[in-house]
Amino acid sequence: MGGLGILSYKTVAPQAYAAASEAADATLAPILTLESLPTSTQLITQHQSCQEISAGNREALLGSLTPEQAKAVVEASSKLGRVWLTTIPFQPSLRLTDFEVAAALQLRTLTGESEAHCTSCGEANFFGHPEVCLQRKLWRVARHEGATRIIGQALASTPGTRVRLEPLGHQTSRRNHIQVITLLGSQATGLANAEYDLTVVSLASKDARATSLPDQDGNPSRLANKYLDSVADHKIRHRPTSNLPFHPIVLSLGGMMNGSTTKVFASGKRVMTRGTYNLMLKRLSLCLLQARVRSFEL
Repeated sequence: MGGLGILSYKTVAPQAYAAASEAADATLAPILTLESLPTSTQLITQHQSCQEISAGNREALLGSLTPEQAKAVVEASSKLGRVWLTTIPFQPSLRLTDFEVAAALQLRTLTGESEAHCTSCGEANFFGHPEVCLQRKLWRVARHEGATRIIGQALASTPGTRVRLEPLGHQTSRRNHIQVITLLGSQATGLANAEYDLTVVSLASKDARATSLPDQDGNPSRLANKYLDSVADHKIRHRPTSNLPFHPIVLSLGGMMNGSTTKVFASGKRVMTRGTYNLMLKRLSLCLLQARVRSFEL
């Protein structure tokens, strides 16, 4: 749920005891007298009880937060937003510095920066401001040097597939970020010839904060997805000319992806080995995190 999302043992213990009691009654029912048989055979597991409590806590939390903080919780709950927490740093590319861990935990717990006003531009330091402050070091370099390379390397691991990064477009200097060519055909490799353009955006940007839903719907997940979809639509309308099918990959700095990007990752998961796909997610999660905290001040 954005932070660690772990229920207190004081909350879990009664649910565990109740579930164990019901399970014991059901197990002992065949040897008990009819008068002692439980009135209901529908058992409620500890997982179900705790899930309901967690859902209630989540709704209460989101209702008490600002829109930017609520979207940060949704981001942190996404796959890419949380996988770095369980990544074992067995190689240099999976390691974080002490500063990066400290900044990431402050973001996940919605602490933000300590100063009320930005020390670089002087504006109010709302949650997420470091990501969009024009006076701070830009994080957008991660789009090219990090995420594009990570996804391209993972796709290139598929046998019979050739991957080119930032290929020249047809009769234009504009480029998409990844081009995939299947040498053995789509049926053999599971991938089709296509070009992908990667975009990393901040949900704290002016356009993201201006995004709204009809009927005063303030659901942070739908708000974030609507903005990410609008970015994807813009990329489609302004894509470089190419003879290959085009797919935009849109990620937020916190790890959220829109529906079309989810489908792209799902297709990649089907053709990659499990180890390759999981390693790609871990490296991508760390890459986005490192880019996000690059302009953060503890």
